Amino acid sequence: MSSFEFEGMTFTIDPMTLRESVDDPDALARWCAANPRDPRTVAHLRILGRLEEAEALGRVLLADSPAHPVARASLRTRFAQVLQWQGRFETADEEFSRAAEETGLSDDPTAPSSILALAAVLQHRAKNRFEHALVAEAGERPRLSARLMDAAREDARRSLAIREGLRASEDRILSSRETVARLERDGEG
Repeated sequence: MSSFEFEGMTFTIDPMTLRESVDDPDALARWCAANPRDPRTVAHLRILGRLEEAEALGRVLLADSPAHPVARASLRTRFAQVLQWQGRFETADEEFSRAAEETGLSDDPTAPSSILALAAVLQHRAKNRFEHALVAEAGERPRLSARLMDAAREDARRSLAIREGLRASEDRILSSRETVARLERDGEG
């Protein structure tokens, strides 16, 4: 199970659902209250289950339009994750695709920061497609489920290849490997 640290809190990623949780929700809520305009607050509110607040903040921050395309892509990815957790998979997928396009709009689209941002977008889009596939499968839509799982696996593999190729941090590579492994278990669980 992969995890990461932020401001003394530990976030873990569930290997079955691929969703994050935090060891100290109260501390995270305090951090969000102290940083109401920080783009990371969108993700943290999502993890706390405060999805309506996270969506509203994401919309406000996107309307303020960060100047750098990679920063905008990162914010859009956080916003898309909120939509995913709300079960709005198609809308989330559109936002992830827009974020992927934005990663290539920097002054140097071949810069490692742009490519690593693309890897993050692809990994999160893979998770969205994975969840959407599970919902389609439960709704007895096997062809849609299979198509979404194939697309999720492709996104996850591309993300891993980028991160390994650019020698990203070990925690990011581990996260990508775990996502690929989960999706290759064919949506079981």
